[in-house]
Amino acid sequence: MEPWVQNPENQGLSYEDVVLIHPRGLRIHGWWLPAAAADEHVRGTVYFLHGNAQNISTHLTNVQWLPSRGYNVFLIDYRGYGLSDGKPRLPEVYADVQLGLDWLRTARRAEGPLIVFGQSLGGAMVTTVLGEEQNAQAADCVVLEAAFASYRGITSDVMKKSWLLWPLRWMVVPGMPAKEQDPEQRIAGLSPTPLMVMHSDEDEVVPYAHGERLYEAAQAPKVFQPLHGWHGQSTRDPAVQDRIIAFLENYDCAAAPAAEQAPVGSSYDMPLSPVTPPAPSPVEPESPSRDYTF
Repeated sequence: MEPWVQNPENQGLSYEDVVLIHPRGLRIHGWWLPAAAADEHVRGTVYFLHGNAQNISTHLTNVQWLPSRGYNVFLIDYRGYGLSDGKPRLPEVYADVQLGLDWLRTARRAEGPLIVFGQSLGGAMVTTVLGEEQNAQAADCVVLEAAFASYRGITSDVMKKSWLLWPLRWMVVPGMPAKEQDPEQRIAGLSPTPLMVMHSDEDEVVPYAHGERLYEAAQAPKVFQPLHGWHGQSTRDPAVQDRIIAFLENYDCAAAPAAEQAPVGSSYDMPLSPVTPPAPSPVEPESPSRDYTF
């Protein structure tokens, strides 16, 4: 188990521990962060799926700003991460993503629009899950940051960086999920849900081309937000936070009074100017070194 770094209370946030239980008893742990906007108006609910490294205690910084902007946040640890039971394996982990989605849509009754926000591995997995026919239009908006386009593709790209691992590629790649489960094969199924794809041209873990491929494979309405800086660090920058909030408001994913809502953009396909997030913090590295069994 990766070290537990903090809980939301350390950051001045109210929260609840949530334990979801699969039919066979596997326990999945998460946090519910209620909206804390000054005007007490709940604008929506964000379902956050984190990347490959560590657990929700280290990924909290990526979403801790959202309650003050009026959004509830629900974030989970997949099986084998944090306080969740089991071992992390695909495709079994898809069931954890689905379990959280079902809880928000039924038992918890998410307030306002439901926004799904996935980073890196979380972005890839939630794209696969949302692309299932049963989840058509399950979310009102989707935001992806640093997600990869295919499981075999990212495995190959990571292994290319190591002269020791590259000769073993033929042994690992055949064990990946089927090609039809790749995010780039499923992402078109998200339409007509508004989609924002964010990716840094300096990403040292998931090459920028993966973000471009996902965006090209997606159907309108969609927006591409180019970034600069390290992998998985963008949402610590207030400028990026503002871009995300503007996207949600422009595509009716902010339950504000009608007089306050921004008009829906006329162009679904307009890339935005690059944003440079701050240097990464040593507290929350996003690393491909996590022992993830596919």
